[in-house]
Amino acid sequence: MVWYSEGVYMVKVENKETLRLLTKRFMKMNRARNIIAVIAIMLTSLLFTSLFVGSVSMILSKRATEIKQFMDSSHAIAQNLSEEDAERLQKTIEQSDEVERYGTGIFLGAGRDKHFGFSVEVRYADKNMAESFNCLPTTGRLPEKENEVAVSSLVLEALGVTPKIGEEVTLTWEVNPMLKQYKTDTFQICGFWQGDKAVLGQMVWVSEAYAKENCYPVTQKELENGIYNGGKEYSVWYKNLWNLEKKTENISKTAGFTKAGTGLEINPAYNLFEEDSFSFTSLIVMVLFVILAGYLIIYNIFNISVKTDIRAYGLLKNVGTTGKQLKKIVRMQAWKLSAVGIPIGLIFGYLAGFCMSPSLTADAQISAQAGKTAQTVVSANPLIFFAAALLTLLTVYLSSLQACKMVERVSPVEALHLAEGEQSQKKIKKNTSVTWWGMAVQNVFHNWKKGLIVMFSIALSMVVVNCIVMLVQGYDFESYRNIFLASDFQLDQMTDTLSNTNFNGITPEIKEILNKCPESEKTGYVYYSEERHKMEPALLKTWETLAEKNKENWTDYEKQIWEETKADNTVKVHFLGISEAVFDMLVGNCETSSQS
Repeated sequence: MVWYSEGVYMVKVENKETLRLLTKRFMKMNRARNIIAVIAIMLTSLLFTSLFVGSVSMILSKRATEIKQFMDSSHAIAQNLSEEDAERLQKTIEQSDEVERYGTGIFLGAGRDKHFGFSVEVRYADKNMAESFNCLPTTGRLPEKENEVAVSSLVLEALGVTPKIGEEVTLTWEVNPMLKQYKTDTFQICGFWQGDKAVLGQMVWVSEAYAKENCYPVTQKELENGIYNGGKEYSVWYKNLWNLEKKTENISKTAGFTKAGTGLEINPAYNLFEEDSFSFTSLIVMVLFVILAGYLIIYNIFNISVKTDIRAYGLLKNVGTTGKQLKKIVRMQAWKLSAVGIPIGLIFGYLAGFCMSPSLTADAQISAQAGKTAQTVVSANPLIFFAAALLTLLTVYLSSLQACKMVERVSPVEALHLAEGEQSQKKIKKNTSVTWWGMAVQNVFHNWKKGLIVMFSIALSMVVVNCIVMLVQGYDFESYRNIFLASDFQLDQMTDTLSNTNFNGITPEIKEILNKCPESEKTGYVYYSEERHKMEPALLKTWETLAEKNKENWTDYEKQIWEETKADNTVKVHFLGISEAVFDMLVGNCETSSQS
């Protein structure tokens, strides 16, 4: 192809093999440059990958911890619904195009037995609802007949029943807490699973027929007053996780729920925009920092390389190579170097993220009941590696823009002058003594812009590394240990509800064994008891004054409790006692907190 411009003609060479050969020759000429560029690209890829792996792992770990802790893996939940509200909601859910599947359930009441040292709930649930509670039988199945039951192994263990299909188990549950109505029935075990003491409660699944016949006919007013026995429940899974809040709000409004806190609500485990959830702003800022740091380093490498080889580029242009082709040669070098550096960076970045994840999720782990329900999930989603590789390629592309423009615009004469100028400057000699610091200062001020960019890129890279170190080591584990883990070992039979708590769980026999523990430095005890105290006239008058001020906001259940209290003239009193070892620990923690 031949064309004329101002009386001069040039020949455009379309041979791609020639361009590849020239690229290969330039890379052979700059082996030291290639190594440094690959390291820079690798570090940029490593930073992106470790940043994304750590961030996604924080989100997934938080989600897994909350799903386990609160026993709900569905996307949205509706609890404590009356029969009328449940019918409206179910109809709306079935008509929604956004819903993939849903589960239903009925809360019958709390299990009541002196052997229970934990919270037990008797419920009906279909397969989807049982799955959302993470309590789907691993042996056997869910109940179908009225006399069948599926139960946690911990419940069977507490009752002294062998976990075996066909065994009989007698259960007592609370029909109505206000009227103190209880029901006892004998069931046949049709399924069971391994219970987890770290979760909120142990489930007992009964059949739908048994639930409908025996559940308390709760009214809307009773539900508002805190009586949840007989309330209907729904678990909903959407087709995707986009716009969960909007989808849930639309279903609730369509079903007629307008009051805040009623109807369908998002599972907190999937709500990434809560106040204490993951900060996407911080992630974006970190990504921009990595792009800028990588850009400055790679930019310097390509610029220095092009200026060093400027004479060769000028000669190529003199023999007919176009500026566009020279730019392509530089770009092809960048892609070849990226093809080596990015995969290495992805591998080492994932390993770095894998090692960092336990430290990044430490806050969630310790907060989740001192790690009892915490889970660390390290993500290896292909999208992470794709995003890291794409952003690294973007950084390399931006970094090579200036170098590409330089070779595209340079003329053969200008290239010769630039090369000769650098050589003549190297030949200048001064009759002054040469020192290492003098040469360093002279090199910096010789091209102060380039020196400034180099120093800024190094400083920015250190800032990124420092931020990662702060994230990994930024938690004061000693403070957390003092608050949540005051001792190395703790033994009790405390539960989330006082009704199922065994305050005499540490028997004299257990106490004797603990006191004889050979590896123990010291053993402390906390004593608790609940008693009834006969009120003196002055105390009764004080209670009556408080009741008069607040009874308008009381529920019917609270009003009934107050009437019973006045009738027998006694009030519940909780006594708490601690041993000397526990007292010393409390004093030490208070002093540490005041000093910090």
